[in-house]
Amino acid sequence: MTGFNLYSRTLWFPTVVKVLKTIFLALLFIVGITFSMQNTGWVVLRYYFGLETPPLPLFLLVMVSILFGVVLAGAGFLIDQWSLRRALREKERQVASLENELKPYRESTKIKTESATQR
Repeated sequence: MTGFNLYSRTLWFPTVVKVLKTIFLALLFIVGITFSMQNTGWVVLRYYFGLETPPLPLFLLVMVSILFGVVLAGAGFLIDQWSLRRALREKERQVASLENELKPYRESTKIKTESATQR
């Protein structure tokens, strides 16, 4: 294969991914709309101690539950990302400190090699 280019993937791959994401989101939207249209029955949620909700459409209850799950997962990911960034900053500080500690040794080695090459 003489015309094969290893970097050609970088040209078409992002476009294909965008198209596939758009198709997936459109299908998900269509499924959500049809689900909402098919499940218009009213439900009452009953809790402990005689507590209950006013009648709600079933699709609204399901959609709110899904949205609540997405928000909780997003919050978990944000907290995880925050802690990883904090750990990364700490490690970067540690690397900088160790590099500063090594600087005199590197300079002394550099001076020794320069004096050895001058002889």
